[in-house]
Amino acid sequence: GNLDEELNAIAHSAVKSAADMNAKAIILITMSGKVARAVALHKPSVPVLAFCTDRQIARRLQLHRSVLPLLLQSKMDPGSSKTRMALLRAEAKRTARELGLLRAGDRIITVDRTKGKDTDMFEFSHNIKLSTIRDCDGW
Repeated sequence: GNLDEELNAIAHSAVKSAADMNAKAIILITMSGKVARAVALHKPSVPVLAFCTDRQIARRLQLHRSVLPLLLQSKMDPGSSKTRMALLRAEAKRTARELGLLRAGDRIITVDRTKGKDTDMFEFSHNIKLSTIRDCDGW
């Protein structure tokens, strides 16, 4: 369907951007594992850190090349329109940093999907961001 097409385009862009920008990793927040699978299909040249809240999905994602599933220690439901994706993204980056997977100066690509609120004109928005990890002072 339409969502799959959008997801495929975003996954392709994320993998291409990671290569073009010499990023250290692609960070995903994925509930069902769909985003992670879409990215893996495009054969990324950098590690894909797939953050999810479900152990079973994390286990399934281990089967995909270059995907490292990590559990998000959050009580927030990423599928809810009330959840602020920015908070989950920050938590994912902090966790990756604490695990020694990222350090200051590393460029990363983040991919996630936010559910629109009732007042939005969209049901879902696929997000892709490029950022550089900064020194710990701001953390």
